[in-house]
Amino acid sequence: MDKKEQTDLIRLSIDGINFLRTLHYSNHEFPSWRTRVTALLAKLYGEDSVEYRRFINAPGKAFIIRTENGMTEEYRRKLDCYETALKSLIDEE
Repeated sequence: MDKKEQTDLIRLSIDGINFLRTLHYSNHEFPSWRTRVTALLAKLYGEDSVEYRRFINAPGKAFIIRTENGMTEEYRRKLDCYETALKSLIDEE
């Protein structure tokens, strides 16, 4: 797979985040999306790569306030972190 194809796949993954932002934090799409993107990055870069680990570790640890607003904010924060990690892969190319 060439660099353009890799970049296109990463861009599609980023587009998925825009859709996920429209969903409630308890949706079932988010875990599926994360699993698909994780598998994609493992295939593109390998599980021992910096790129793969950057995505896996993107959200870091969080202090979640167990309220509706707190859970919503944490969901949005995670999406932002994953988006930043994916965009950094495109910037490297």
